[in-house]
Amino acid sequence: MNVDIMIENVEPARCRTMRMEAEIKRDEFAQQRAAWECLKFFEQTPVTEADFRMKFASMPADDVTLLKAFYNITTDAELFKMICRFWNV
Repeated sequence: MNVDIMIENVEPARCRTMRMEAEIKRDEFAQQRAAWECLKFFEQTPVTEADFRMKFASMPADDVTLLKAFYNITTDAELFKMICRFWNV
């Protein structure tokens, strides 16, 4: 009696789900870290609205886009207001 047995290496659905959740969390952490790096751009700025406005005007466009997407903000004015609140300006 010659029976060929094929054993497949099948990953349980629970393991796949846990791996996907970990990947999503890692991506969220990377996004949070990138947003924090953008916000740190204002770290040494004197705490006045005028100084923050000048600093905001010189902020790289990619950082503005990243922050808008991360915080679900649509306009520069909303983003500037959020940044000022963040830094207690």
